[in-house]
Amino acid sequence: MKMVHVAALCGAVLSVTANAGEFSSGGCRVEWDGTSLTVGNSLFSRSYAVSNGVLRTVSFTAAGGETWKGGVASDAVRDPFTVRAEKAKWSPASVEGVRIDVAVAEGRNAEIWLFPSVPGTIVRRSWLQETEGRLTRDVGRVFENRMADDRELAKIAGACDTIAFGGRHIKATDTMHLDQTDVRDNLVSATERMLAANDRPFATVSTALDCRDVVSGEGLLFVRISPMPASRANTIEDFILDGNRRMAILANGYPLAELAYRGGEAGMRRASVAFQRAIRPYRSGRDGVLLSNTWGGGNADSRINQDFLLKEIEAGARMGVDVIQVDDGWQHGRTPASMKKANKGGKKAYSGYWDADPDFWKEDRERFPDGLGFLADKAREKGMRFGLWFGPDSSCEVANWEKDAACLLDYHRRFGIDYFKMDTMNMPTLTAQTRGRMMFDRMLEESGGAMVFDLDCTAGVRGGYWGVMDVGPVFVENRYQNSVRYWPHHTLKNLWDLSHLVDSVRLRMEFCNPDICREKYAASPLSYANYRPDAIFATVMAASPLAWMELSDVSEASMASFAPLIAKWKQERDRWYGGVIHPVANRPDGVSWTGFVSEAQDGGGYALLFRELSGDEEYMLDLRPIFGARPLSVAGVIGGRGDARLASGRLTVRIPEKLDFVWVKLLAK
Repeated sequence: MKMVHVAALCGAVLSVTANAGEFSSGGCRVEWDGTSLTVGNSLFSRSYAVSNGVLRTVSFTAAGGETWKGGVASDAVRDPFTVRAEKAKWSPASVEGVRIDVAVAEGRNAEIWLFPSVPGTIVRRSWLQETEGRLTRDVGRVFENRMADDRELAKIAGACDTIAFGGRHIKATDTMHLDQTDVRDNLVSATERMLAANDRPFATVSTALDCRDVVSGEGLLFVRISPMPASRANTIEDFILDGNRRMAILANGYPLAELAYRGGEAGMRRASVAFQRAIRPYRSGRDGVLLSNTWGGGNADSRINQDFLLKEIEAGARMGVDVIQVDDGWQHGRTPASMKKANKGGKKAYSGYWDADPDFWKEDRERFPDGLGFLADKAREKGMRFGLWFGPDSSCEVANWEKDAACLLDYHRRFGIDYFKMDTMNMPTLTAQTRGRMMFDRMLEESGGAMVFDLDCTAGVRGGYWGVMDVGPVFVENRYQNSVRYWPHHTLKNLWDLSHLVDSVRLRMEFCNPDICREKYAASPLSYANYRPDAIFATVMAASPLAWMELSDVSEASMASFAPLIAKWKQERDRWYGGVIHPVANRPDGVSWTGFVSEAQDGGGYALLFRELSGDEEYMLDLRPIFGARPLSVAGVIGGRGDARLASGRLTVRIPEKLDFVWVKLLAK
């Protein structure tokens, strides 16, 4: 997928040469002499050369670590190339970094990105996308004919970069992330392999590949910046692992984050979060907010009108909501999900909105006689903001992207509306994806990064968790109580699974109204009716929480449970989200101990632990894999019910009741 960047808007080109030069900015450095290129920052160093017309790794080293070798032999003939280096941003929402364009005589160009706090590079190799059909057939023949392995692998490796493992003991974990969550509830699939010389080469179509030396804990993490494999315009193999040759082949032309780390699992996660926060940094007051959405109540748009939204604003203020968002039904046009009759033209739409009705995205003045600006002002009076649902027009490969951008920018400028849930998108082609990218860039640029987009990944061919990382959180699930699909431990499971690689604040995850549809779940001990309301909120506290409900239907008793924890979370959330949040203990399954640890920037942190239906009142969590030998102390239990003590790097917590939690604050001594 051709990415749309805004480098030209973010700084002048400082270095262009065909022979030799150097460039530095913000702690990133680039040096080249015409046949070799070295890039890095305080966290890593990486050397490249062009051999047989392909940019290849020579060496890759994390600061203080051992060197990973690339596929360029010391005596290999090196081709000349030219370098263009400049200060740039990946998008209007990202931090400033350095973009390096490498061009070789055969026109096989590569694009390398550096950021000050990221221990590696983001690389795009354009020619792989252009020849991906051939690569797919070649890989297929590798598996069909053992005798052809050497010849076919040599051909594929000749077009790709490679990393050699040498004598390391490598555990290779390839991870597949799945979206379209309306029809999926297990969103992560990971396969671990120990590489051995007698293993046949194998290829993976996957989201990420982690290659870790099990002895030293050093590793390389590769994350594909693209839609999920099932939603890509062209799906080919991402990685090929060859145990005999002790190497990984990096195929596919979508951009690839290539990160070096130390410190085992925790170090891998720090590297992953660092790269994501270069693309979209955490901004206090904009990110990690509690957003409500009326659609989760199960009534679709049947209650949406001005009086109802005024009640939602009052209830949101009592709960502690940051953004009141109205879903489908605020607009003049109607969609198939609407419970109201079609607009006067008689045409409902889930795409082609502008053709269906030129006034489709105007306010419905029958439902909102004083307009959306009136409601946005009422929300602001209560210390909240106002948000809207929106469906970008997917017709003709997103041909109306400029109209969509202009429409939302108008609501942003006139009414101060910053939060938009982006739904109904379908972008199956590279053209559609590129136009969608331009739509978001236009809005981010012209709003100064203030506009936030929840990218719905519940259906359709969309960006998923990695395709459009910089525009806002991913709206992960629709779980409706009236259809018996909302189980707090399932949502907790999906958050826990995804947060192994995805920065958890980038995930919009739901908690539902504990007061409705209880009778439908009465037979199960895991019914949300058996949780305290604040424990339901706690299950998504590591994400960007979504109150997936009609707030005005929440009982006063439930409000009295929600509000104190939400107030404490808001007080702590900049520190809570400001570092790295790690999933810990066991994978949630309804009967385990599970949770998260936040490693704060000040050296301390938090532990959020859940006792599901486990019969054990106590659980001991070893914090040393995350904090090392750093001395910590327990500042207190700041949420939930129970107690905690810390000795020799091990945190022991007690939770007296099942389906409950404790939130513990940790300080660095």
